[in-house]
Amino acid sequence: MDLSLSKESMVPDLPEHLGALTAVFFLTLFWFWESVAPFFRFEHRGRHLARNLFIAAINVALLAGVFSGLVVWTADLARQHDLGMLRLIRLANVPLVLGSFILLDGWAYWWHRINHKVRFLWRFHRVHHSDPAVDVSTAARFHFGEIALSSLLRLALILLLGIPIEAIILFDVIQFPVIAFHHANIGLSPGVDRFLCLLIVTPSMHKVHHSREKSETDSNYSSMFSVWDRVFGSFGRREDDRGIRFGLPYFESDSFQSVPGLLWTPMAPIENPETGNGKGGK
Repeated sequence: MDLSLSKESMVPDLPEHLGALTAVFFLTLFWFWESVAPFFRFEHRGRHLARNLFIAAINVALLAGVFSGLVVWTADLARQHDLGMLRLIRLANVPLVLGSFILLDGWAYWWHRINHKVRFLWRFHRVHHSDPAVDVSTAARFHFGEIALSSLLRLALILLLGIPIEAIILFDVIQFPVIAFHHANIGLSPGVDRFLCLLIVTPSMHKVHHSREKSETDSNYSSMFSVWDRVFGSFGRREDDRGIRFGLPYFESDSFQSVPGLLWTPMAPIENPETGNGKGGK
């Protein structure tokens, strides 16, 4: 089997920087929204934004420098050689893209849930959950180790299912605005939030997931479509959103909230899974 691919076949028809431009636009949009009408009032927002965006910049460099080309190459490999379970069904292009889009979101749900259950993965994911002031910038606060692991597994998923590059680009362009929306420090009217929550993850729904109460953290894993939590029994609601406290107690000190501290977090002692207090584990 010839694995060499032409340069032309590896270039998607959609604009090259569409995902990055979309991310910047929605980060800016929700930053201004939460500046004008914040749900919680946090101090030192500028420093918090700069720290989280520095972490995000590391991930952007990793994705752009290593994984973006690999994703396009892997998707094109699957296309040229008819690899993947979805291609066995011989779907037309539109159903193939839509089906792949839904499966990517389902994978995002299970990957997120697994990150909470497997201790090794939780070491990296707690960089995201250790943020005591959840806002739109938290949507981009992930340790580069988690990004690398998820990106490697996505390559395997592309080959396993035969996901086309159009579905990947479409998913990435739509997913981040939804993630930025439900991390943003904003509040919707209860009726609007409940209505939107029938389809997508909303700020109220995701605030529960960022609670430092373990029973609440272990709920609402969905990334885009909220149906996954309803189907798999992990959906959670809380009437008193303003009573939620964010972050992980063991990681709230300045030493862990600095950029070096965030990068070091996966190497710190793991918190007790029963208490979630960051102590007593190995």
